[in-house]
This record gives sequence, C-alpha cells and structure tokens, in this order.
Amino acid sequence: MSETILARATPPPVDPGEQTCCRRAGVGFAFALLAATLLLGASPAAPAPAVEHKAAASEDAALLLQGARKNREVLSEDFPGFRSKLTVHVDGRVLHGVCTFRLPGDVQVEMQAAEVRADVTATIRSMLMHRAPSSRSSLQEAQFGEKDKSPLGRELLLADRTQSAYRIRDGQIIQVDRRRADPRLVLTLLETRSTESGRYLPRHVFAVRIDQHSGSVLEAWTYISEFQRVGGEYLPKSRQVIRTHEGRTTALLIEWSEIELLEPESSG
Repeated sequence: MSETILARATPPPVDPGEQTCCRRAGVGFAFALLAATLLLGASPAAPAPAVEHKAAASEDAALLLQGARKNREVLSEDFPGFRSKLTVHVDGRVLHGVCTFRLPGDVQVEMQAAEVRADVTATIRSMLMHRAPSSRSSLQEAQFGEKDKSPLGRELLLADRTQSAYRIRDGQIIQVDRRRADPRLVLTLLETRSTESGRYLPRHVFAVRIDQHSGSVLEAWTYISEFQRVGGEYLPKSRQVIRTHEGRTTALLIEWSEIELLEPESSG
C-alpha cells in the first residue's frame, strides 16, 4: 500500500531534450515580457507632464511679476507733464530752480549752479522714470528661482540683458538685482505708501553698486521720497538722497512746490 502511494507521488522522468526546450521557452518568455515592459515604459508621451509643469510654472512666475507691476502707482499714459519750482539743499547751501518734466523721460532743470544741476537732474530723472507706465510684457521673461524663505519674497529670474533677479512679496516688487550690469546694481524697497487706488508708491529705497570682479561695494545710497496729489496724479513733493562713495557721505534734498500741469502737446 505504501509502496503504491510512493510510486504515484514520484514524478515521471523528463526527457533532457524536453527539459532544455522548456527552459529555453521560459527564458524566451521572460525576455519578451521584459522587452514589452521596457517598450511600454519608454513611451514618447511620458515626459509630457514634466514639460507642461515647467511651462505652467513659467506662466505663473510671469503672472506674479505682471501683477506686481500693475500694483505700482504710475503716471497715466496721457499725462501731459508738469512745471514746478525747486528748492535744493546740498553741502550747506540752499539753491533754487525750476523743473519741467514730460513723458516718456524729458527732464529739464534750470539752476545757476552747473555742478549741482547735473546731480539734481539725474536724481529727478531716476525718480520720475520709475513712475512711467510700463510697456514691457512680462509673460515671456520670468522664471522662478530656487525656492527659499527669504524675507524679501519669492525670487524671479528674467532673461533680460542684465540677467535681473526680482524679489516679490505681498504683490510688491521688493528687490531688483541687475546681476550682469557693470557694476552690479541692487535696489531694495524698504517702505511703501498706499494710494487711494490701492496701489503703492516707493517711499524708502536702499541701493548699492557692487564691483563685478572683486565683489566689493563701490557705492551705497538711500532714497526717501514723498509725494503730493495734483489732479489725479501723484507727483513728487520731496526726495532726500544720502550717499556714501569713496569714503565720503553726502546728503541732497530736493523739494517741489507750485506744481502746474502742462498743456498736452499738439499731435500736429
């Protein structure tokens, strides 16, 4: 009885040729299964989500920058310009003059002190040019930088001439870093003022120029600006500039008064 059961439990002998054939068939099936898996995994459509994600991130970055630009209080596109009196405090002196401004960037300063007039004109031009309406499209130039926890906000990288990096926080452009400019220029917004429209004006800005080769600071200065509303526009009331350069610190204060809007220029 036990011998009969043992005999039935013992598998029949297998012919070596059949065993080899089965092994080859099994190996061939395994290779076919692996090849099919690799082919399916290497489908050309696989990278598409990553490309779409990158494009979406780029668009989000551009929209963030565009929104921050729209939040700035700028002059209206049809602003005719203005003419005003100037009072300039510099090096212990008080000087008087006249300022005329028209968009897009025509600044004329009338003063007797020629050596001061150049600095005053450059300061006024910088202040008013940053108030000009922006005509640049931001939807094709911004990418997110490395994500960090900077108190200045999220970093955006622009593919412009100076490889600029922006920092945006709370819908405001807090920092502009012109990395490839020579010398490098970094502007940081420290304080703003809200207008009746809900947009913002820069009140306190810190600026620095850095040598591209040594990394040393060449010049540092700060702007403190006040504005006055004339009609529907926010025009300059005062700007104080405290500048440190070549071991010397200077202070310049420009005040605008008796502002009169100009008549629109004739198109003919």
